[in-house]
Amino acid sequence: MLHDASVAAQPRKIVVGFDRSEGAQRALDAAAQLLGYGSTLTVVSVSPDGERTATDALAAARESLLDRLVTARYVSRAGNAADELVAAAIELDADLLVVGRRSEEDQPAPGSVSAEVVRRSACDVLIVG
Repeated sequence: MLHDASVAAQPRKIVVGFDRSEGAQRALDAAAQLLGYGSTLTVVSVSPDGERTATDALAAARESLLDRLVTARYVSRAGNAADELVAAAIELDADLLVVGRRSEEDQPAPGSVSAEVVRRSACDVLIVG
């Protein structure tokens, strides 16, 4: 049986966007569940102004993951959330970018961070509702 080397059964490098929202917490939980042997997880928090909000979010993510005995790398970025998440995924050579969805609708709202990430990401994207 031939296998396509470009299709990974298990994501090896997972990036998750985290901002302390309920959707982001669900995304963090989903990303942690996807980890397998040899996989890495990077949590990225983006603040529009680079202030304390990203640091607080990363501390909350760290606490949540440590409760599950999951290790991760934590990255704080400043700027537009969609821009920074896509850039981080590229820089980290991610296989999968996981983001939460704020709305209760089936599809991400046009112009939302999750919609922009899907539109512009070079890797697979998982949107967690």
